[in-house]
Amino acid sequence: MRIEGEKKAQEMELNKAVGRKYKSNEIQITCVHCKNKTFQLGKALLNTRGLTFFDLDWLNESAHTLLCVRCGYIHWFGNQVVEIEE
Repeated sequence: MRIEGEKKAQEMELNKAVGRKYKSNEIQITCVHCKNKTFQLGKALLNTRGLTFFDLDWLNESAHTLLCVRCGYIHWFGNQVVEIEE
């Protein structure tokens, strides 16, 4: 598990320097703060009190997050986010 985490961290560092363009529901995503169009993709767990109480956090849903590489604003998406191929 540690090795997998280290690989993911290395991938995130590479994506951070470059940044990628994404879309959701066929709409290109633009930062609401600085109007930038390049982001770093991530995931976040949407914890609930019940599953956390029983130590079952891994059963919770997750959301996609996009970190703007220009200003650092984090955008949260419940729907799937797809990278735009150039």
